[in-house]
Amino acid sequence: MPQPETHGVTATEIPVQEVRQNRVDALAGAIRALDKAERRGDLASLRRLDADAPDAPAFFRIVVKVAPNASAVELRRYARFLQMLALKPDSLTSGSFGAAMAEAEVSEGRVQKLLSARGPALSKQLRLIARRLANAGRLPYRQIGDLLLVEDEDGEYAEAVRLRIARDYWRAIDRADVGPVSPEA
Repeated sequence: MPQPETHGVTATEIPVQEVRQNRVDALAGAIRALDKAERRGDLASLRRLDADAPDAPAFFRIVVKVAPNASAVELRRYARFLQMLALKPDSLTSGSFGAAMAEAEVSEGRVQKLLSARGPALSKQLRLIARRLANAGRLPYRQIGDLLLVEDEDGEYAEAVRLRIARDYWRAIDRADVGPVSPEA
């Protein structure tokens, strides 16, 4: 039986973060495809999806292509992520989540709640902020996906993502506070 072309790399040599990022991009691509095909009913069903017991056909059509061997825990993570992506597909961007929160004037308190949240509280905070960013027209999905889809045992990577989000947020806030300098007359 012929083996698939791997270009000299085995599956175990591919970094976990790279696999996760590929899935994040694939999920976002699936949502964009639904939007482009004007599948409003599918997008609405994804927005209303019960993440603890996903049952929408659109959800399973996407997940079976992106992660056919997903566990029950992974399915719930994908459901939460797809809910957010489906909020406003044309607002999906790959930029900085922290900078987007600063641009949308998300309060420092809300950002701090997000950065300190874990488990179900993290999902809730991400959904609140994602709704606001989608309505503002810029939803950077990659770092949201990083936080939602990270494995529990990969806490070091999750902390690195949180630090990057915090750094980008406070840098953007600092730039906005400085503003242009006007000469005194």
